[in-house]
Amino acid sequence: EAEQRWPLLKVEVLHRIGALEPGEPIVFVGVASAHRQAAFDACNFIMDYLKTRAPFWKKENTQEGPRWVEGKQSDQDAAGRW
Repeated sequence: EAEQRWPLLKVEVLHRIGALEPGEPIVFVGVASAHRQAAFDACNFIMDYLKTRAPFWKKENTQEGPRWVEGKQSDQDAAGRW
């Protein structure tokens, strides 16, 4: 979808799976375009898409036990700009 909205040369998205420690990188989004603003906008769009529409589930293991992390309203609000 991002490639249809902006003139992009290349897009790379890597999302890690499995157990991660707090602070470890989870996702990489790389976007190349002849135009800097198109690359920035497409990268933001892809991140908003991943946080709101991609089928990922996040479970945190805390001292109180494991819990599933719900999506944030702020993520939905950010995605609404597209």
